[in-house]
Amino acid sequence: MDTPKAEKIFKAGEIIMSQGELGACAYFIQEGRVKIVLEKSDGNLLDMGTRGPGSIIGEMAIVDNQPRSATIQALEPCKLLEITKEDFARSVKGANPIVRLISQVILMRYRDILRRSETLTMDDAPGIVSPEKSEREYAEQINVVESIKLANEFKVAIARGQLFLHYQPIYSISTGRILGVEALMRWQHPERGIVPPDDFIPLAEDSGLIIEASRWALREVCAMLTRLDAIRPDLQGLYVSINMSATDFEERNFVDKFNEIVTESGIAAERIHIEITERLLLKQPTDVKSTLDRCRELGAKIVIDDFGTGYSSLSYLHRYPIDTLKIDRSFVSDMRNDKSVLGLVKSIVTISENMEIDIIAEGVEVVEEANLLSQLHCDTAQGFYFSRPIAEPAIFELLKQSNPKSSTS
Repeated sequence: MDTPKAEKIFKAGEIIMSQGELGACAYFIQEGRVKIVLEKSDGNLLDMGTRGPGSIIGEMAIVDNQPRSATIQALEPCKLLEITKEDFARSVKGANPIVRLISQVILMRYRDILRRSETLTMDDAPGIVSPEKSEREYAEQINVVESIKLANEFKVAIARGQLFLHYQPIYSISTGRILGVEALMRWQHPERGIVPPDDFIPLAEDSGLIIEASRWALREVCAMLTRLDAIRPDLQGLYVSINMSATDFEERNFVDKFNEIVTESGIAAERIHIEITERLLLKQPTDVKSTLDRCRELGAKIVIDDFGTGYSSLSYLHRYPIDTLKIDRSFVSDMRNDKSVLGLVKSIVTISENMEIDIIAEGVEVVEEANLLSQLHCDTAQGFYFSRPIAEPAIFELLKQSNPKSSTS
């Protein structure tokens, strides 16, 4: 199978797409110029003009699945960013229905104009901004070039093994032992260096690429646990928490794939904790409950990340199969100086105790925060005070220190 490429290169004179063929993709022009030629019903060719950097070509065919309306040829060497039909479909699926409707109407009207006006020319009328200029200005306004390029490069990152995981340990404050770790995705770009997760995770979610990345992460987590078990069979109670997005849950076969990966690895599903956000529960309440119930049946644990930062509702704590709440780092950092925040943290701890839900405090950075959490009967925490996210070998070394083998093991 060919490795996907972030950019497509066409030589001068090369046909990029042909009139009448079914289109599987559109292109964003980064470099070079192309010409657009329409063949009329009488066989004559109509020059429709040219396009250069900042323009999109071939977009209509991926929207309405109709044949290409014109032939596009490279006038000079071109570097293009591909937008596949699948990429577009995923984006449209998550769009506002009104936006989807208006986009389709505009497209239909434009095609109708082309059909009824074979003599259309691209000579600029006085005072009218050219389509090319409008497209380029709009693309610059919404920074679409960087987004498309980064998305394509992320495809390459998955295929070429540029992704890796760091693990942040989750400690028992009272015993100092590591109870589990949270797996955090990282990207080592060959030119950009380490790409911050805040830059590529939202992009991966919006494009749908997060699905493949999450499956890769789950396989890697299972492989890590297998390697750990080989050298520390006494730590088979240690779990790994892995983040899943709303896009992951939109996949109909999400649970089947999860079960397939975990089963093939031989790792007990109980050792995998699925982290989701409160917003996901509100976005897809019915479907998410069904999916979480099935994950729970397999043995996986369900964790609500950043608890208290979304539209929190006590009703979902008993409606959904929730095992753990994570107190958001903003509450942990503010609770020593803000009585209202301290009261909120106390309430979360009390609720978790009453409902027999485990609780983890995130973002603990100083000993005073750890001590206060302990006083509030929150014994499980993670944060820079204990350890930053670190690579697998470093986690194994840390486990030697915090979870030493007993003399009987």
